[in-house]
Amino acid sequence: MRVAAAFLADAANVREGTLGVLSGFINTINREEYPAMLGATLVVVVEYDENEARRGDPDRSFRARCEPAVGGAELFNVEGTFSLGGGNDSFGYIPMVFPLNEARVPSPGSYRIVFEGTGLERVDVRFYANATSLPSLDDE
Repeated sequence: MRVAAAFLADAANVREGTLGVLSGFINTINREEYPAMLGATLVVVVEYDENEARRGDPDRSFRARCEPAVGGAELFNVEGTFSLGGGNDSFGYIPMVFPLNEARVPSPGSYRIVFEGTGLERVDVRFYANATSLPSLDDE
């Protein structure tokens, strides 16, 4: 099993196993003031093969956490389970969508969302938060 894709998008949905994405692969957000809402959706697609499907327990756990790219406390997280589809001799993709529109980013800087799951290698989805307003000159 492996993460075939992981990225931020404006919006995404899964319907009958099909993934629909609007404006994918966001790597920069621009906000006037901080703290600010992330305003994006995390999209993760897990690929599995016949061997993985035969291993038994179809339910797998995952955890996604957002943190500054270099040190710092966890900002938010998402935890849950996903299930392998099909029968014992099948392979496929499991698309997952996590709306993070209300999640807050404290300040401009570099961040990563770390996605880990049972039987999966860790994947980092990185993004940069940019300030679009200049600091006041009166603050000196």
